[in-house]
Amino acid sequence: MSEYKCCPSCLEQVLSVNFLLHSLYCERNIVQCELCDLRIDLNEKEEHMKLHQKKECSYCHENYEQHLLQSHQKNCPNKPSLCIYCDLLINQQDMVQHQVKCGSRTEQCTICKKHIQKKEFDIHLTICQQLQQPSPPKRARLKQVLCDSSDDLSVQEIKPNHQQKRPLKKELKSCAQNQKREQKDQNQQFQKSFLDDDEDEELQKALQQSLNQK
Repeated sequence: MSEYKCCPSCLEQVLSVNFLLHSLYCERNIVQCELCDLRIDLNEKEEHMKLHQKKECSYCHENYEQHLLQSHQKNCPNKPSLCIYCDLLINQQDMVQHQVKCGSRTEQCTICKKHIQKKEFDIHLTICQQLQQPSPPKRARLKQVLCDSSDDLSVQEIKPNHQQKRPLKKELKSCAQNQKREQKDQNQQFQKSFLDDDEDEELQKALQQSLNQK
């Protein structure tokens, strides 16, 4: 098995057969950084020392070493961010307090004209738009049937006049009553079929009440 030795200069494990040449090179070329204690090659020292040069953060104006600056700027308390309610640039450290006040301000809905808090405006607008959508054709027809049914309930049926002696008038009344009953039967049949496939609970309740009254 190959044997390894630790180089005292670079602290790497080196094959025993290469140890002498390796250690001689390291003694001449490997130095320890006085700032971070990292062992580096003399040929790379200049590039390495650039990492320790300090630069000013453009947000808080504090000085940070170059290799730490990027990480700091991502979370710097003074870094400005856009407020989701007003699109103004606000420092991160002040954002929470700002959004509490900003989100409580109201804005008028262009659909229902109500004044809604900004933090709830997007949800309100989605619901409001859905409520403004036209009813499907089948549902529109059902609403018309319900209206017709309620009108029928509020109007008394024409009672035949036993004192009426003209047969033609009696026949006309009888024909009108038959047509009215047929229309009611058709409406009830349509309402019952709608109960099976409609998902609107409130509409189903109103429909069932209408059927129970008949």
